[in-house]
Amino acid sequence: MLSRNLLGSRSGRLATFGILYVSEGIPLGFAAVAMAAYMRRQGLDVAQIGAFVGSFYLPWAFKWAWAPLVDLVKLQRFGGRKGWIVLCQALMIVTLFGVAQVDYARNFDLLITLVLVHNFFSATQDVAIDSLAINTLKEDERATANGFMFGGAYIGQGLGGGGAMFVSQQWGFDVSFLYVSLLLTAIFTFVLIFVKDPSLAGRVTEKTANIWTALVTNVRTFARELGAGFFQSGMGPMVGVAFALLPMGAMALSSSISSTMQVDLGMSDGQIAELNIYSTILSGLGCVAGGWAADRYGQRKMLAAWYLLTTLPTLYLATALATAGGLEGITINQYFVASLVFSLCMGMHYGTSAAVFMGLTNPLVAATQFTGYMALKNLTISYTNMWQGALADSQGYATVMYIDAALVLLPVLLVPFLRPSTRAAQLPLSKGAPLPEAG
Repeated sequence: MLSRNLLGSRSGRLATFGILYVSEGIPLGFAAVAMAAYMRRQGLDVAQIGAFVGSFYLPWAFKWAWAPLVDLVKLQRFGGRKGWIVLCQALMIVTLFGVAQVDYARNFDLLITLVLVHNFFSATQDVAIDSLAINTLKEDERATANGFMFGGAYIGQGLGGGGAMFVSQQWGFDVSFLYVSLLLTAIFTFVLIFVKDPSLAGRVTEKTANIWTALVTNVRTFARELGAGFFQSGMGPMVGVAFALLPMGAMALSSSISSTMQVDLGMSDGQIAELNIYSTILSGLGCVAGGWAADRYGQRKMLAAWYLLTTLPTLYLATALATAGGLEGITINQYFVASLVFSLCMGMHYGTSAAVFMGLTNPLVAATQFTGYMALKNLTISYTNMWQGALADSQGYATVMYIDAALVLLPVLLVPFLRPSTRAAQLPLSKGAPLPEAG
């Protein structure tokens, strides 16, 4: 019989945090794959879809600004961090229902607003989940748990992307909204029944006075620690700031224009679903293989290699498009192969880049600085979707892909300078709880 609190055992904790991260991947996969494809079929231009997908990442880039609220407002009467997770999941379902009611073509600004609100709750849920993980997981199970968590996120993206496309093909796009809502509701129910914040045991409900004052103090502390970690810890961490703001390899085949290309090529919902699922699997395998190779042959060397490898399928498609003067230059099968190769290469850099950023992080301000790096990477994903969508509309897919591949040289040139933190920041340890890692 299942325990009423799965966080009470090692296997329960691993399963729980993996499932919780599934809920984070579902909306992202649904937006970047299913909604993007549907919007293109409805006649929205590539720039609008790029702005739509880019807006999904903005709350994740700035969630550090309100993350301290999860620690300051404890919701003890409502389950502590569980209360935050349940509240955010409920509001994610409600806002997703609102998105389903919007006429995308006529009310695009309203759509973007609802997407930002939806992802505000999704990013806040991530803060609560990570905070619960930090305070629940044993030291000797954190690495394994993170594997389950990021694996869960990939599964969620596959369910929300490829899964929704299969549903759309069989029963129509409107039903795919119901499908995604049911997935989120199932996880919501799981949390209600099987998760309990262990920190509530024997604790009297606390009241936090002057919440806003405490929030401002925490944000100031965060900013001070972030500045010390980035700019007072040697040359490597400073270079890391610029590196995090540059493209993560060629990105076109993982951005919004990849979804619009699939529609423009004439791929059916079933074909898009199949490609998304295979891509998700290959990216996951790439994470494992890339991390193993990086530990064996050198993290920075292999990170540069992974970045450069992403340009090969990108340049292949760009050349085919340019030679034929458009999408007539490639077949669906050619696109399939290039996209799958890209997914494997893209996955290889994830674990490696995280390890490199950990090496750049000053131990005195580890949680803060690593959160900062991840926030900058989310900002990069956001602006990349926006500029690529806008340029594809005016100059075509081939031009975007050529520029995308050329830009990879910028972060690769910085890789040799990503040397680990050489001196400790001259700051006392923060008295507050560390900010959860950005997803």
